[in-house]
Amino acid sequence: MDIISSRNVVNIIRKTLNLIDDRLIHHGERVSYLLHKMLTCENRYTNEQILSYTFTALLHDIGAYKNEELDKMIQFETVNVWGHSIYGYLFLKYLSPLDDLAEIVLYHHLDYSKLNRLNSPSGKIAGYLNLADRIDVCLMNSENPDIDRLMEDYRDVKFSQEAIDAFKRADEKFHILKHIKDQSYLEELNRIFEEVNFSQNEIEMYLEMLIYSIDFRSEYTVMHTITTVSIADEIGKLMNLKEYERSILHYGALLHDIGKISTPIPILEAPRKLTDEEMNIMKNHVMMSEYILGDYIQPDILEIAIRHHEKLDGSGYYRGLKKEELTLPQKILAIADIISALCGKRSYKESFNKETILNIITRDSANGKVCPDTVDCVICHFDEIMENVNKSTYKPIHIYADIKSKYGNLYKKLVSLV
Repeated sequence: MDIISSRNVVNIIRKTLNLIDDRLIHHGERVSYLLHKMLTCENRYTNEQILSYTFTALLHDIGAYKNEELDKMIQFETVNVWGHSIYGYLFLKYLSPLDDLAEIVLYHHLDYSKLNRLNSPSGKIAGYLNLADRIDVCLMNSENPDIDRLMEDYRDVKFSQEAIDAFKRADEKFHILKHIKDQSYLEELNRIFEEVNFSQNEIEMYLEMLIYSIDFRSEYTVMHTITTVSIADEIGKLMNLKEYERSILHYGALLHDIGKISTPIPILEAPRKLTDEEMNIMKNHVMMSEYILGDYIQPDILEIAIRHHEKLDGSGYYRGLKKEELTLPQKILAIADIISALCGKRSYKESFNKETILNIITRDSANGKVCPDTVDCVICHFDEIMENVNKSTYKPIHIYADIKSKYGNLYKKLVSLV
């Protein structure tokens, strides 16, 4: 039995993406529903293919986090919105099992007249996704949009005749627009995604992609989660946690900052100590993590994820728990999170050296804030821990570097097409 089921992975992704921006709530879900119905009417794809395309459509805005670009995305006439398409493509290409479908996301804002010249194997589905995306934007912006007029005005320019015909057939057969309007499409989408069946490795990849895309919002948090996970894994082994405890610690660490999807970037990147008001907003990420994960993961994992800022003396947040209420895996994650933050560069500081890190956690232990046994373990094995952390994070660090380097070339390519 999987620690986290395939269905719940999809639900975690859906709930997280709905928090990117208030204006995009359910947008990815509606677009995936539209595409699913369009492809179902084609009678040329297997159920497995349709499900893969539908899931890709759900993720089509996973690269969206810049406010100025979000402003443009919700306008029908999209201008210079390549950033989120490129990042979405790169996340899918290098961090997910959907690497062979990533170009669908890359080209989903490209007009048919331009897309048709690329001869991309993903071009047709990208064009269908473009139409589905723009139909939903029109539905978002108007209570009574004239979808037929929209498609006629942009036929063979923005949208292919083939995509338009597919939508018309699907709407006639499935009453897509009616189900979107009364929100009954959500029940059907739930049934569609019940069919997903990921391997354990795919589950891990999808969760990592989701979390890394959240960390990617700020250059100062880009490696925080993966470093925290690796440190927690190493401490868990050294403290002889049982296999189950190590497993739930791993997933708790992986998901511990998922609520930061709702934290404003100016707060994540504040070049100074946060004000009290800003700190309260920052602290909300723990409650948001509970909101996202609460219905979809085991309580043992949830409590590890949302207790990483609790302190043994009750001075932590958000529940103010004390040491007798905290398990060892929860205490380990709290220290792993601190070490990861101290090791990392921030807008207001450089990374700290070994001596400074050990002094800080030793002080916190002496003051009754963090677990003394875990601190002693870290002190005794710090070099070993960090050597293994550096090895385990080597690949993702280089993937991130690759993503940043490839972004510029892809941006130039897309701009040249328009």
